[in-house]
Amino acid sequence: MKKALAMTLGALLLAGSAAPAFAASQVDFSGHYRAIFGNEWNNNFNSGDNKANDSAFQNRLRLNFTFQPTEEIAVHWRLHAPDGQRWGTGAAQTGAETAYVFGEIKQDWGTIVIGRLSDDYTYYGLGMMGHNWGGVDDTYTDWGIFDIAGEADGITYLNRWDNGFQLVAQFLRAANGPGAINTNWQTNDYFILQPSFHWDDGGASLGLIYNRDHVRDITDRTEADRPALKAFFLNPAVTHSFGDFTFNFEAMFGWGKDDGALPGTPDKNDGYGFYLDGDYNYGPGNVMLAGWWVSGSKANSDKGKHLVDVGEGFYPLMVAYGPGPFTGDANAIEVANSGTPSGEARNNKANHWGLALAGSHNFTDDFALKYTLGHLWLNTVGGSGKGKSIGTEIDLGIAVQLLDNLEFRSTAGILFAGNGLRHLDLQAQPPLLSDKSKNAYNWYNTLYFSF
Repeated sequence: MKKALAMTLGALLLAGSAAPAFAASQVDFSGHYRAIFGNEWNNNFNSGDNKANDSAFQNRLRLNFTFQPTEEIAVHWRLHAPDGQRWGTGAAQTGAETAYVFGEIKQDWGTIVIGRLSDDYTYYGLGMMGHNWGGVDDTYTDWGIFDIAGEADGITYLNRWDNGFQLVAQFLRAANGPGAINTNWQTNDYFILQPSFHWDDGGASLGLIYNRDHVRDITDRTEADRPALKAFFLNPAVTHSFGDFTFNFEAMFGWGKDDGALPGTPDKNDGYGFYLDGDYNYGPGNVMLAGWWVSGSKANSDKGKHLVDVGEGFYPLMVAYGPGPFTGDANAIEVANSGTPSGEARNNKANHWGLALAGSHNFTDDFALKYTLGHLWLNTVGGSGKGKSIGTEIDLGIAVQLLDNLEFRSTAGILFAGNGLRHLDLQAQPPLLSDKSKNAYNWYNTLYFSF
């Protein structure tokens, strides 16, 4: 038996060596190892004694693979091993996980990708047109786009014609996980159609997005499954360069209806947001002035206007748009909206507007300075007696190329809290509004080993 098996294996090896190889077959491999020492102070914006402070070391190993057996077929895989392991937490926190994995088919009639898609395929608006400006340290501050950012399961068709016209059609499914009420399982379906036209110095697009959120009650089988939300969004965007000057504009308008707390009692929702920036590239650096505005609801309004926010990928300011990776507390906009330092909605970035001046300057090929100065305000304030000013933030960072494939970054930020961050002291009876808000600080130091 062993002799027959050996002869069979030998024949297979001979046949394999004699078979012609695919000329285009290849495996591309890249990635990095990242070590962070991070500090976060008062990221729950508390003026009392129970401030959320933390300092920690964190690891991440990122591996990027592209398997391409032919010119028409490719498989892309990003592996994190670990994704964000905190020093001292033990082997249980060091497991590997897939960030994205998807197949890609390229033909004359277009490209199809299917699987867990990277953020290159899940951005809309300006992001789909190649505009995704990084902040003072794009590890934690990244100017994304309105609404969705990050990996998502789905399928995408895209094609660019010679006349500059491009069409992107997508179906995305995002599972939110168990909800806080009745342990509902929520699954969001997104149907996206985004035509665009590109010219030498810019482009314009119009995204048409339909979102249906399904809710299935897994604790009470007597209730029929029913959809929780049906919403439609319009997402226009345009970008154009005039020499060294570039202007970018994006907006989103949303209209929707959910079933409310009880069947037969629908709640109407809408929302809208605008983003505009001007960027000047002067050779060794660039400077940008940006502004954005996201709608809010008036006090005691029966019509919610939080259907549009600035999304998980929008990080113009490293402290205000947290939560950071260590303390994991609510972001400043959420705290200002809720009036309490802890809220359930981890991405409630609606009802505010902001202005920011940001830029970078390369003093040498190996040393760059990055900076951001911004201020945030609430659009509408409830009857809590708070002010509209969320606060002023200053971020400052450096990036130093120590060796080939070794970079060091150090980025610090401080948010000078405004009256809009005054919160309710829930331990007082009756609950009282805090006298003032305390400032919050972040400081991250990162070593990147790239390969």
